[in-house]
Amino acid sequence: MKAMLAQNPEIEFKGIGGKKMTNAGLNSIEDIDKLAVMGFVEVIRHLVFFRKLTERVLSEIEKESPNQIILIDYPGFNLRLAKKIKSKFDIPITYYVSPQLWAWKEKRINIIKKHIDQMLVIFPFEEQWYKDRGVEAVFVGHPIFDEWTPSTKEELCGLLNLNHEKKILVLYPGSRLQEVKKHLPILVQATKKLKDEIPSLQVILGAAPQIDWTQWILPDWIQVESKYPQKALECGDLAFVASGTSTVEATVFGTPMIVTYKMATLSWWLSKILVNVPFAGMVNILAEKEIMPELLQENATVEKLYSTALSMLENPEILQKMKEDLNLIQNKLKGEGASIRAAIKILELVK
Repeated sequence: MKAMLAQNPEIEFKGIGGKKMTNAGLNSIEDIDKLAVMGFVEVIRHLVFFRKLTERVLSEIEKESPNQIILIDYPGFNLRLAKKIKSKFDIPITYYVSPQLWAWKEKRINIIKKHIDQMLVIFPFEEQWYKDRGVEAVFVGHPIFDEWTPSTKEELCGLLNLNHEKKILVLYPGSRLQEVKKHLPILVQATKKLKDEIPSLQVILGAAPQIDWTQWILPDWIQVESKYPQKALECGDLAFVASGTSTVEATVFGTPMIVTYKMATLSWWLSKILVNVPFAGMVNILAEKEIMPELLQENATVEKLYSTALSMLENPEILQKMKEDLNLIQNKLKGEGASIRAAIKILELVK
């Protein structure tokens, strides 16, 4: 949005977004956090909400007659919306941050071929994946590099009031309430065992600011960081990371991680049947091998998290090798000014 406004200050944005987008000038008709529903069972419970929201969006489009529609991620909602938009309006649609069709529901590519005018992707392998299937997608780079300025360990520790000479473990249990409820108790128990074994270990929780963390009683040796959660992740020697966008953040920051995730049992079994990738963490998908350990569902236990983390914290050569592997993935992701490139492509579509 900022990159588009820099090229054309007259642009107005209306749609669905969060705090960052509204701060950048979006007139939001709904809080994006209400769409943050993970898992098959959980989505079914919210179907009525999604149907009503679709009708509201279509009504706004009819009222505003926009020059272009930009869809971002959220494929279950956005691809259905795209079909309805094209059935009613002759408005070009850009899809930014591709649905992960390479992971599951590949048949959705037919919706993209028919209803999406432009596909902009943020992972390098996606461009060729789409081209092999007849869609001229464009890799623009990952936008996290536009927002992030590297800091030294000393600078980060100074900001977060940590000791850079002692090991730091980061807890990153997710940004959605349902994720945190699944992950936090297990991570805290595993961390307690680590703290007993390594008393000097510093522990910091990267706390999503939209969640009320006072609903959990945490040990006083866990520092809750809601002002700079990403800085906490960047500062860590090792992190427990809930699979998702956070694994990309940790990759960019060069922070070794243990990828973990738990979901509703039915959702898990359905994902095992339907999902077509060998790894949960994007870091491992990009590497095409498991360079960061994954402890998922029944393997996301206190004992396994503890023992895996302990072996890594007690062996600096393991952490160093992981950092080297992460550096290789960083170089694949960078691109050249993702936000500017995306803005140019979007604005070209309406000329």
